Amino acid sequence: MIQLKFLSQDVLRLIGKRKVRYLYFFFTRGFAGVLLYRMERLCYLIFKDLYPGIRLLFLPIILLFQSYSNIDIHYKANIAGGLLVLHPSVGCVISGQAMIGSNLTVTGGNVIGINKSKKGIFSIGNNCTLGANATIIGPLVINNNVRIGANACVTKSFDKSNIVLVGVPAKELIG
Repeated sequence: MIQLKFLSQDVLRLIGKRKVRYLYFFFTRGFAGVLLYRMERLCYLIFKDLYPGIRLLFLPIILLFQSYSNIDIHYKANIAGGLLVLHPSVGCVISGQAMIGSNLTVTGGNVIGINKSKKGIFSIGNNCTLGANATIIGPLVINNNVRIGANACVTKSFDKSNIVLVGVPAKELIG
């Protein structure tokens, strides 16, 4: 049931300070993708190993939601509340191996994936922001309050908080 709490945090973050968004947030693509992820995650946590079989029954609805929202978040991904997806029409993919803290902001064209040939922890801290088309290829650890610039490609861990990463491969912006 914690997924429903996380969903309410996602909604509050999507609405922000503009209370008029209560009238139409339900129809946004970002909300559709996040709602699908939260519902799939809830079912996965309830049914565990049976969920992939149960998921086949709902696959047409799942594919419809994914094609509308352009968001593909694997149900095994562990994402805390406050997920905000801006401009999802460019697409957003999050791997099932990811453990992500609260208040992640993705701005479109983002990929959070894993290199399966490497073993290790794949974790992103709280209050992180990914710029447009930023890519994270794990396994790696990114600490709290990290901003990843547009078109950056993060391929290694950064254990410092409150930093900005830019470039390909991503490096800490100093200054």
